[in-house]
Amino acid sequence: MQAKRKKILVVSRDPRLADVRKKVLESAGFEVLEASDPIAVRKACLEAKPHLVMIGYSLPPADKRRVWVEAREYCKTPILELHVAEGPTLMPPAYFHEAQTADDFLITVQTIVRQRL
Repeated sequence: MQAKRKKILVVSRDPRLADVRKKVLESAGFEVLEASDPIAVRKACLEAKPHLVMIGYSLPPADKRRVWVEAREYCKTPILELHVAEGPTLMPPAYFHEAQTADDFLITVQTIVRQRL
């Protein structure tokens, strides 16, 4: 019997970045869901029950906080905030990852999902 693929909800405003993340995650065996705003996050949380919510760095800080609130309320799953050099903007208990390489990104995701099993 094949194990169910873990679902990752990718929240991004930049379709190109979301597509790259999707390809990396799908190649590692994850199922990828996509959202671009807090309302879509709520819907995905209620309907798909993702194992991880990933908030991209293309979202402005105020939008990141709204997405974080929706994800904490409706997903009740780990949240990973991606950022570049400016540093994290969300409050714990979110996880944080500074964009480096695709391998580094994937290891971070796998580690978080594995810890939650």
